[in-house]
Amino acid sequence: MVEVREGLQARTWSQASNEQWALRRGAQATLRRAGADDEAAVRELVEGLSRDSRYFRFLTGGRVADSIIEGLVRPDADGAALVVTVPTVDGGAEVVANGQFVVTDRDTAEFAVVVADDWQGQGLGRRLITKLQQLAQAAGVRRLRGDVLSENRRMLAILRGLGFSCRRNPEDSFLHEATLAFGAADADATASLPAGWFGAR
Repeated sequence: MVEVREGLQARTWSQASNEQWALRRGAQATLRRAGADDEAAVRELVEGLSRDSRYFRFLTGGRVADSIIEGLVRPDADGAALVVTVPTVDGGAEVVANGQFVVTDRDTAEFAVVVADDWQGQGLGRRLITKLQQLAQAAGVRRLRGDVLSENRRMLAILRGLGFSCRRNPEDSFLHEATLAFGAADADATASLPAGWFGAR
């Protein structure tokens, strides 16, 4: 895992700018790196999910443990965590989506995303996964993978559209394993990634 860790630390974690996304409703969304001060807002995002959305993401319809919420905004040294925010009427910002990956061995990172119910269908999940893909590739990861409930057909369709291979998990028939292996073409695509994007805040 040392090679991946050095790849991450070689980038300047505090110099990149945020990304602005125009959504289908005409709203502007901001993608940035998550931080510890986002924990309460991400908790609010998770608590506001419908029972189905919470189950699809966390495999539970009940309350999500604090330790899991903390992991959504505080990845370890070999991971990345992102949030998407939209402006509120009082001039603040609301977190409407979250995504992260953690490196599980030298070559593989596991990812997951969640989007607030009211903001689904805006392309946020697809864009988040694409950005995680770019960051993982830039960090030296060779494979991105995630587990998706077999009944979550929308997410499986999105992943297949992004080039992931999706197959039933041989150890759990209720899950599909989604895998994307990076090749030379992917390496070329990350060449334009800002050197300090990991620090976008």
